Amino acid sequence: MRRVIFAGLLAVVCLIATSVSVNAQIDEHPAEVGALYTVISLTDFQTRLFPVVGRGSNTVSGLGGRFAYNFNKHIALDAEANFFPEAHLLNEEFGQKMQGFAGIKAGVRKKRVGVFAKARPGVMWFGEFSSRGGCSSTSFGSVCGVSHEKDFAMDVGGVFEFYPADRFILRADIGDTIVRYPSHTFQTLSAPVLVPAATKNNLQISLGVGWRF
Repeated sequence: MRRVIFAGLLAVVCLIATSVSVNAQIDEHPAEVGALYTVISLTDFQTRLFPVVGRGSNTVSGLGGRFAYNFNKHIALDAEANFFPEAHLLNEEFGQKMQGFAGIKAGVRKKRVGVFAKARPGVMWFGEFSSRGGCSSTSFGSVCGVSHEKDFAMDVGGVFEFYPADRFILRADIGDTIVRYPSHTFQTLSAPVLVPAATKNNLQISLGVGWRF
């Protein structure tokens, strides 16, 4: 069994090494860095925040950065981190949010344009998630705590790139950010409210610029 695992790892290493070698012949600037503006519509997010209120979605915007390494013209390692502020960029939210993804971008790249598909697992972090905190009664009224939450997320979708210069990149992403929420109990002063686990699909669109080096 160990020999099989070792052989598999060796094959992966050889494949990556071969890709990098081919890339050295195709592209002398394989790495990329970039910045982006992104918007995500969080499906039924109000249900997760305040289960006694009802269903509702929140659209928030944020800023982020990217890093990519092109093994060749068709396959790249693609990583991204985004930050969604609580009260800036037209947001009116309860708590900040962050994302982090790393995965594969694959497709076709020509001299001026590129079209790719992406699949990147990662995590979405929610700050001040009120429904994770409990409420208690005091002489001054009720006091409700808040907590943070990190949920598994998967970013799948499409990427369009335009290259106005040899190393300059204009990039547009459209995709589905799939978030897996765990089940939890929202403690109220009257009775606990059970919020079941759920997997939600969330439309996310990003526009950015990049530089190859």
